[in-house]
Amino acid sequence: MSQLPQYEEPKASKLPLTTLVSRVVTLAALVVSVVILKTNNIKSDGYRTFTYKDIYSYKYIMFAMVIGFAYTLSQTPFAVYYLMTGKRLINHYKLLQYDFYGDKVLSYLLATAVGAAFGVTADLKKNERREKFNDYYQIVYISAGFLLIGFLSSVVSSSASSFAISKRG
Repeated sequence: MSQLPQYEEPKASKLPLTTLVSRVVTLAALVVSVVILKTNNIKSDGYRTFTYKDIYSYKYIMFAMVIGFAYTLSQTPFAVYYLMTGKRLINHYKLLQYDFYGDKVLSYLLATAVGAAFGVTADLKKNERREKFNDYYQIVYISAGFLLIGFLSSVVSSSASSFAISKRG
């Protein structure tokens, strides 16, 4: 059985701090965005409550944020260990590949969710005639803004994992 190459981190690297900060910012932004979208509701016809579950695009956005949160949460302990010791907890090329591809998929998932959030909200707001729904859509824009922050910080994390995999031993 052949031995897979081990990864050696360059000395005096800012990569561990960049990785941890980007993951923490992604986590925080996604938590805020999920809470805002989940708690945003309005009584539509006096008896029915309108929520994100009533619009398919908003369901997709929630799905993307929950997946993004779970993935980022699972990667954060590794980033903390990496920052504290300067070494990877599992110093293996396969883990670098997992980080690389996982970060890419997460970035694309969050990018499509950001596009859906702003696009569908703009369309719905433009076609809505009832004034009370404008407040609902304004709050969705706030959630989408935090989602955008989460996406941008996941891009930083994705860039860091690209750099790490390109510097393999």
